[in-house]
Amino acid sequence: MTLANTLKKAALAIVLAAPVMGAAVTTASAAGYQVRDTARVGGFPNWDQLNIRKWDASYSRKIGEAYRGDRVYVIRCKLKSGSDWCKISAGGTVGWVNGRYLRKGGRNFASAHPWYR
Repeated sequence: MTLANTLKKAALAIVLAAPVMGAAVTTASAAGYQVRDTARVGGFPNWDQLNIRKWDASYSRKIGEAYRGDRVYVIRCKLKSGSDWCKISAGGTVGWVNGRYLRKGGRNFASAHPWYR
């Protein structure tokens, strides 16, 4: 048996086992994790604002802003480029923000993951 055949069989076994284990790795990674809770905006100077973006990327189009101390509803978050991006609802605007600027109980709601490089 060649290495290529062995790898193909291993990959097939993983794909077939995923539904049995109740896991779909790519779907779970893309979906992130559900939050459905409130948080406060913070972690930056008073004169600045948190940009709410159309997609989960710093280069994405800005569609709104939230100010320090604002309460927002966090829908879900996902790990991207070493930090959590969270989909929020704030004042009628639904979009994405970097999770390091959301606070819950006086602590950062989400922050950079040191294991991701």
